This record gives sequence, C-alpha cells and structure tokens, in this order.
Amino acid sequence: MEIPWPLLALGTNFHSMKHTFRRNFTACIWAVLGSALLFSCGQESQKHSAKHVIVIGVDGMSPDGVQKASTPNMDEMMVNGASSMIARGVLPTSSSPNWASMIMGASPAQHGITSNAWRADQHILPTQVNSTGAFFPTIFRIAKEQKPELKTSIIYDWGGFSNLFDHADPTYQKHVEGEVATAQHAVEYWKNDQPNFMFVHLDHVDGAGHGKGHGSPAYYQSVEKADSLIGLIKQAVEKSPMKDETVIIITSDHGGKGFGHGGESLEEIQIPWIAYGKGVKENYQIKGTINTFDTPATVAELFGLKRPQAWIGRPVLEIFQGEEIEPEYTAPTSMRKPEISPKADAWSPAGGLYIGEPAEVKIANPNAKGELRYTTDGSTPTAQSQMFGVPFMLKENTVVSSAVFAEGTRKSEVERGFFRFIDAEVNHGMKYQVYEVDEMVKLPNFNAHKPVTEGVALEPSLSRTELTREEHVAVVYQGFIAIEKAGDYTFTVASDDGSRLFINDQLVADNDGDHGVIEKFGTVNLQPGKHQIRIEWFNGGGGKWLGAYYEGPEIRKQLIPASVLYISQ
Repeated sequence: MEIPWPLLALGTNFHSMKHTFRRNFTACIWAVLGSALLFSCGQESQKHSAKHVIVIGVDGMSPDGVQKASTPNMDEMMVNGASSMIARGVLPTSSSPNWASMIMGASPAQHGITSNAWRADQHILPTQVNSTGAFFPTIFRIAKEQKPELKTSIIYDWGGFSNLFDHADPTYQKHVEGEVATAQHAVEYWKNDQPNFMFVHLDHVDGAGHGKGHGSPAYYQSVEKADSLIGLIKQAVEKSPMKDETVIIITSDHGGKGFGHGGESLEEIQIPWIAYGKGVKENYQIKGTINTFDTPATVAELFGLKRPQAWIGRPVLEIFQGEEIEPEYTAPTSMRKPEISPKADAWSPAGGLYIGEPAEVKIANPNAKGELRYTTDGSTPTAQSQMFGVPFMLKENTVVSSAVFAEGTRKSEVERGFFRFIDAEVNHGMKYQVYEVDEMVKLPNFNAHKPVTEGVALEPSLSRTELTREEHVAVVYQGFIAIEKAGDYTFTVASDDGSRLFINDQLVADNDGDHGVIEKFGTVNLQPGKHQIRIEWFNGGGGKWLGAYYEGPEIRKQLIPASVLYISQ
C-alpha cells in the first residue's frame, strides 16, 4: 500500500498514531459498553421500588394464631398479596434477638444481641461490625447514610425495643404504651408526616401468650385484636395519596409454646410473613425460605439501598410481580399438621389421662386438602400407614402419631397425642412440694428453704400442680417408677425455666437455667422393679412449662404415664 505523502512525512510517528488510535478507540468502546452495563445494573436494582414501606411486627404472633383466629384484614392482605406461614425467626426465640435481626439483616452470631438483657454497653458477644457505638448497622442507619432524604420512623409498644438501635438513626422514634395507642399514634404520624419507612411494633399478643397460654381462647382473641389494629393502619394507607406507592409487611418475632418462648421448637421459631401493596403478587404462597433477617433486606431492595456486606439477609424477590423464581429446595412440609382430640393446650400435649374409662380418638385435618394417616405405636406415619376415617377407641397407654399426606408424600409436621390410662387414682402419682424463692435464675438449694404447700399429682405436670404463685416458684416431685423389663431407659425433661430429673438419687437429665422450653435427656440402666424418681422445676418469671418423658425396651418416647408412677414403694 502506498502511503500518502502527508502521512509519510510523519515517518515513524504514523505507526505510533495508529497504535494510539486503536487504543483510544478500544477504550471508547469499553467505556460505552461499561456505561450501558452500569445503566442496566442500575435499572435492575430499581426494578422493585416503593416510595413508602410499612413493617408491622406483632410480638408473639404465631402462624397458628393467624390461621385459627378470625383475622379478616390479614386474610384480605394474603388474598391480595404474598404470604408464608413457615417463615422463621432466629435462635434463641427471645424478643430482643429477633427484633434486632428484623432491623439489622443478620442473626445474633453477627449482631451479638443474644438475650433481652443485651445493652450497647453491657453484653457478652460483641457485634461483628460497628455502625455507631456498639450497634450493628440497622435499616435506619443505611437509609440515613445512603439516602438521607428518606424519612424513617419506628413506633414501638415494648420499651425494650429502645435498646436495639441508635436513636439518632431514624428520623423519628417513639415509645407508646399500649397496643391501641401505638396503632393510633402510627396512623396519625402516617397521615401528618407521610414517612417513607415506618416500623410499628405491637406487644399485646406476647402478653396473652405469657398470661393465658399460646393456643388459648384469650390468645386467639389477642390475635384478632392485632388484626383490627393492622386494619386501622391499612385503612389509613388506603385513604391516603400514598396508597399506590406503598408496600406493607406483616410479621412477628417469634411464636410460643405453653406460656412462653425462648426454646427450640417449631411452634416458637416459625412466624407469619405477609407482603401486600405495590408490585406484590396477588394470592401468592411463597415457595422459598424466609428468615426474619430477610425483612430489612426486602425493605432495602424497595428503597434502592445497597445492603451492607455484613448483612446476611436477602430480599424476598419471589413476592414481586414479574419474578419467576423456582427455589432449588423447598420446605418439606407446607400444610398445617393434624389436630388430635383432645387437643393440645397451654399446659399439655394432645391426648390425656383417663381414669377408669376408655378414650375416643378423633383426628381432624385443618387443611382444605390432603389425607390423614396415623400410627398407634409412636412411629412416624408414612404413605403406607393406616388412613384415618372414623374415630376409634383406646384403653391402653398409646402414642398416636398423625400427619397430612398428598400425592404420596408427607406434607405436614407430625402431631402426637399421648393417651394414658389408670383404673383408679389410689397409690398412683407423685408427691410434690411447692417453694417460693425470689430472684431465681437456676434451681435453688431446696434444703435451704421450706415448702409453702404440698400435694399429690398423678403425673409431673403443671396442669396437675397447685402453684401458690406464677413466678419465682419451684416444685419438687418425688415418687417411684415401675420398670417391667431390664435395659437402658432414656429420660427427658422439657421445661421453661429449668428442671432436673433424678433416678435413684442419680442425676440423669440436667435442664437447669433460665430459658424457654428446651429438652435435655440422659440414659440409665434399670432392672425390673420400682425405682425412686425425683423431678425438680422452677420458674423465675415469664412463661412456664414442664413435661417429663421416657423411652426404653419396647417403649417409644412418651410422657411418663400415671400408670407407672407410685406414691410409695
């Protein structure tokens, strides 16, 4: 190729110019592509947006409460929104760790809030990262840092919530006494200030669980009241000009068992999670997993906020219109478990103790579909187990286990009913003594105290024990257990708060301490005959529960029945 003379005159500089041109041209192309990619990414992060988000957290409200109580407002939000009744809180199932996770996008392992006793200047586990002082970064903090124009607020019923965040981070924060006043204050604040983000905490359902028992009529009534208060806030939104730009999320910190929480049961850790409003799918049952720390991540997604690297929460993208997400793994059980009658209550599991009479067993399916299968030997039902059709009679100690099946697979958790029988009360049971000891955080030295009352309980259960007061109370049960076959026997105590079980003065199961319903067990080899059994229990405050179980040769795990317990040898 002949080079034109003007370029030829440039000599070697021409080749340098060609190289520079190519380099600059390439750089320009990458710059344009990069800008396009950045623009595309920016658009993607804003695909789900809302100008206003409200999170309403109802303390102690379980999925069972939502499903069994009359909740027209939440029902309407589920029909016109997305929901899950198998979302989970964090362990321990106490209030502060879970509320913290709900605003911090992380678990206690990261934010360090492991109990209600946590304080910014007084704690056991330090936070993994600091945003201000000893606080892990909250949704309020990242909103303030990234989009200071956002108006954020928190209005809470439980005073303990004030310990969980830096009060300088939300635009507005207010502790209001009482659930009605809290909801009304939230409505007025919404109308007058039109916040972008409003977090509302209602406390009364937790109080009903502690006072009257989870699953009690009073508990369900408290859930119905919560639903009416949610309705007030929802109505305020729908009457406001922000209606079409608002997403509402309804959830809870924990469920409960008996009169408390803080343990490791499904009843305590499962929570409801309902999303309703702009861009949310309608009548949609969420397939994927949801954890309570996903709630602030979802709020951040809606506001276009970057989630801190320290957060482990992920936005629940599945709820949004246009998102077709099929989780690789789904929950193995999605239906409500069967109800065995007599039903479980705040004191006792399903089943019961029958004196001189047989028992009629009824099993009900609380779901719209599915079939009931059951066993009577304590084993877990399978698709080949007996199908329940009509009630049947029992007259011997039996553990009835039932689950809901569909399409050949188990779709619910297993419900168990413990049916126990004795001919008469004579000689059966355990003697007990009640102690009143102030400020207990573990079992007391009973030798240093005198009992205030005593009695006989056919079984070591709080439903059969006359307590002199609800808190700062302890009980010692003593008697004999009849063993028919030689072998290893495992004894379990489940309690809120602490308990211990002794056989022949040997400590077998140590469940001492101030905690929710958790189980501890131990094994001992026993010969045929009667053996001394002693169970100690205390409640320092709040919820309470006690259950004693055993299993051994040809005996599935079951409540220790009155038929093998004796007052004397």
